[in-house]
Amino acid sequence: MVKKIAHITDLHLDEEFPFEDKISARKRFDKILASVKDNGINHIVCTGDIGENKGILYFFDQLKKMDLSIALGNHDNFTKISKHYNLGADYNSKKIYRSELKNHFKFIYLDSSSGIIDIKQLEWLKKELILSHPIIIFIHHPIIGLNLKVDEIGKLKNREDLIKVLEEVPNEIAIHCGHYHMESTLVYKNITQYITPAVAFQIEKNISEIKINTAISGYRIILLENNELSSEVKIINNAN
Repeated sequence: MVKKIAHITDLHLDEEFPFEDKISARKRFDKILASVKDNGINHIVCTGDIGENKGILYFFDQLKKMDLSIALGNHDNFTKISKHYNLGADYNSKKIYRSELKNHFKFIYLDSSSGIIDIKQLEWLKKELILSHPIIIFIHHPIIGLNLKVDEIGKLKNREDLIKVLEEVPNEIAIHCGHYHMESTLVYKNITQYITPAVAFQIEKNISEIKINTAISGYRIILLENNELSSEVKIINNAN
């Protein structure tokens, strides 16, 4: 049996940029959610940048009947999110991270909301990687770098430390992330990194500047069958 998961990221609900109103980002999220349901998917993983104020409540209200997992992004506030979602919540460090075995895979949810994977979380990760299952990591920030302006200004601060930990294990590792508001697939040694398009808006792949594209939204459908993983990106046209 094939397991379907919808990976969504970077919703930015009710934030001022780039929309002046609070309707546009919500409408984009509504379209994505409609597509997810049309594809018969009940399991959603969101890798952060959910939104602000009432946008957070709107997000959780829309997904209350879904099987939801979350990895916090740099726009997310632990205190505000943990009121609605506390799986893996560490109230001392104000981080949300956890792991679970599911469909022959080890799922690991990391918290990069502070722009770094702190030492405590990194040591925890090393122990979680000691197993024979293929591994799926959900994290807001990409771990493998891109030669783009957005990578220059928004990269995970200690990603070299993280890469060193990951490349030393024999397992195949699939990273699913967001943050850069674009689609990208990169392979490095035993690691395949999938960046999923944003729900809110996209950033064009440009070496020298940041260019915003509000014409489309996107998400990724992850397909798991036995020990095999595949995925496809779904693009939603916001002109309609």
